[in-house]
Amino acid sequence: MFTKTISTILTITLLLAGCQQKNRFHVGSFEQPVEVSINRFDLDFIALDTTNTVSGLIVLGNKYPAFTPVFLSEVLMMEVTDTVENANQIKAFLQDTTFQTVHQLVKTTFDDINAIEKQFSKAFSYLRLYFPAIKLPEIYFFVSGFNQQFLLTDSILGIGSDLYLGADFPLYKDITHEYLLSGMRKEMLVPDALNTLLHKQFPFRGEVNLLNSMIYEGKIRYLLEVLIPDANNELIMGYSNAETRWCKQHEKAIWTSILEQKHLYTTDYMLINQYINPAPFTSPVSQDSPGRIGVWMGYQIVSHYMRNNKRVGLAELMQNLNPQSILEQSLYRP
Repeated sequence: MFTKTISTILTITLLLAGCQQKNRFHVGSFEQPVEVSINRFDLDFIALDTTNTVSGLIVLGNKYPAFTPVFLSEVLMMEVTDTVENANQIKAFLQDTTFQTVHQLVKTTFDDINAIEKQFSKAFSYLRLYFPAIKLPEIYFFVSGFNQQFLLTDSILGIGSDLYLGADFPLYKDITHEYLLSGMRKEMLVPDALNTLLHKQFPFRGEVNLLNSMIYEGKIRYLLEVLIPDANNELIMGYSNAETRWCKQHEKAIWTSILEQKHLYTTDYMLINQYINPAPFTSPVSQDSPGRIGVWMGYQIVSHYMRNNKRVGLAELMQNLNPQSILEQSLYRP
C-alpha cells in the first residue's frame, strides 16, 4: 500500500511538472500545421563531380535556383556569373583534405534530420498561428568551410551544417574561442537558427540602453520558448546546466549589482555589449558568471511580465516598445 501511494505521488508530481513546463501559448495540435522539408544543398554540393565541376555547378544552380547564387556570393565570395573561375575554386575547396574530413562528418552527423525537420515544422506552425503576416522562409543546409553560420534573406534561411558537428570537434578550437564551443553542437542548430530568424523579423527599436536591450533579448528568448516547447532552458539560452544554476543561485545579487552600479539605463555601447554579447563571463557582474547575463535577466523579466499580464498576447508583447512599462508590470522582484 505504501509503495503504491508513493508511486501515485510520483506520477502526479511528474504530471504537474510537465504541465508547468507548458506556457499558455502551447498548442496540442494545429489546424494548419506547417510541414518543413530541409533542402540538402550541403550534400549535393559535397557530392559535386570535381572532374567536371562546371557541369556540376550548372546542375546545382538549376536544382537550387534561389539559393545557389546567394551561396556563391555570400559564403564563397564569388562572382555568380563567372562559372569557370568558380568551378576551379570550388574544386580546390572540395578536394582539400581537411574539408573532406569535415564534409564526411557532415554526412554522418546529419544523416537523419527527421527530428530537426519536426522541430522546424512545429516552430513554423506556431509562427503562422501567432504571427500570420510573417513570410516563412525555405530552409537550406550548406557547408561553408567554417566561413558563415547563417544566410538569411526574405525567403531563405540557410544554415551552415559544418558548424554544428559537436563541441569536441578538434578543428573548432582553431577557428573560435573556447567559450563558444559548447554552442557548436547539433542540439543548438534549431534554437540558433530560430533566434537568428526572430532577430530579423523583430528588429531592435527604440532607445539604445541596457534595459531596452535586455527586454528586447528577453522577448526573443520568450518567443523561442513558445516555438520550441520541448527545449529546456539551457537550449533556449545556450547555457550549460552549471551556468543556469549559477544564474538562479545569484539572481538577486545580479539584479542588485546592476541597480547599484546604475547600469540599468546606461547608454554606454561598450558596457551594454558586456552584458548582452557572447563572452567567457559578464565582466560588470563577476568573473564567475556566464556571458550574456543581460539576456538571461531580460528573459526573467519578460517571463514574469507575461505571467502577471495574462491578457497580453505574443503580438502585443513584441509591439510593446516601452521597456520601463514591461519592467514595472512584470513585478520582477528577485
